[in-house]
Formats: sequence, C-alpha cells, structure tokens
Amino acid sequence: MHRARRFLRMLRPEPPSANELVWAVSQLPVSERPLFAALDAADQEHSIRVARAVEVQIDGAAIEDGDREWIIRAALLHDVGKSVTRIGPVDRAVATLLGWVGRGRVQSRWSDVGGRRGAIAEYLSYPDRGADMLRRVGSDSRVVAWAAEHHRSPAHWSIPLRAGAVLAAADDAA
Repeated sequence: MHRARRFLRMLRPEPPSANELVWAVSQLPVSERPLFAALDAADQEHSIRVARAVEVQIDGAAIEDGDREWIIRAALLHDVGKSVTRIGPVDRAVATLLGWVGRGRVQSRWSDVGGRRGAIAEYLSYPDRGADMLRRVGSDSRVVAWAAEHHRSPAHWSIPLRAGAVLAAADDAA
C-alpha cells in the first residue's frame, strides 16, 4: 500500500514547503546537506514526511534521547541513493516490481546493460549507493546502515530493532 500511495504522489509531486526544507536542513550536519539537496523535490518531500512521522513515534517507542538525532537524520537520508539515478515514476514502479519479483536477479543481469534496463538496474542499487555516499561524507554508521538496510527484513538490520521499527513504520506511513 505504501508503494502505491508513493507512486500516486510521484505522478503529481508537491515540493516541500520552504519551512519544511529549513527544518530538514537544520537537522543535518553541513556534510550531509548536499546529499539531501541532491534529491528531487518528491523524494525530499517523502523524506521529510518520514522524519516528521519519526518525530511523533519516537516519544512512544522507548527510544533514548541520544538516539533521536541520528534516527531523524536516517529518516531524512534513507533515500539519498536515488539522487544518482533520474528515472521517472513509471520506471521506478517497474523497477520496484522487478526487484521484488526478481529478488536481485534483475539488478545483476541488467547492471552492465545501457538504456532503460540499465537505468532500472542502477535504480535498484540505490540503497547501497546511498550508503556509500553517506559513508564518504562521514555520516554516523547507523545512518549509513539504515540507508543500505531500509528495505531488508528486521532480521537483517544492524541498527537497534526499536529504532528500525520506528523508521520502517514511518516510511510505510509516509
């Protein structure tokens, strides 16, 4: 359901408000701000929605105060790898379906192919690309891990399970 709602929003993207952008940027260290700025408006808007939902959920999730900052940053930056590939909403939906059905085979078979198939394979690698981008700017290891792991099952998360549950629920709700 989350992906269907997201697809419909992508067809008519609304950029985040100036106030929301200021808030988002204020949550990030200077080194991470260019990564967030490189996202297209629809992905920025989604990331802000996720971060705002995280803010609401953190209070009731027994998350320690010291974790609040990195969890909000993880929410804002979980999709930064999408900035590398610029494909439209229809190809994103195709990629998502092929990635789900193909369980990695599409990405490995099409990764050296050009054109639309190559772009779809590149898009499917966005979690790992985003993690690499975050690692290069010195992001917190938990923010890096969430970028790489946010589509994996909880059994494959390296971040604390409570934090991952809050982030995943917020992503699904946003």
